[in-house]
Amino acid sequence: MQSGGRRVSGRFVTLIGLPNTLGTDRLGVVASKRVGGAVVRNRAKRRLREIFRRDQPSRPHAARSLDVVAIARRELVDAPFAAAEADFVAALGKLRGAR
Repeated sequence: MQSGGRRVSGRFVTLIGLPNTLGTDRLGVVASKRVGGAVVRNRAKRRLREIFRRDQPSRPHAARSLDVVAIARRELVDAPFAAAEADFVAALGKLRGAR
């Protein structure tokens, strides 16, 4: 995925995307030990999954579907949810627009 996918960096997250033929998006989440201890890493992963879940209904079904890997940054855990969500959605938009 990392060698063939497109990479887009945001303030709180880095996204790597690769088109798929499933007709729906899929998400994988990575939070390394740099993010923090186990509790902090799990919180970061839960936040990213929730942001991805909330963004799903707003996407048109005709749009190109992607396999997305979200790599959490240390700042994600302390950021307000709205700011993290806006950053994720903006990065995903850039990823979709890139060919």
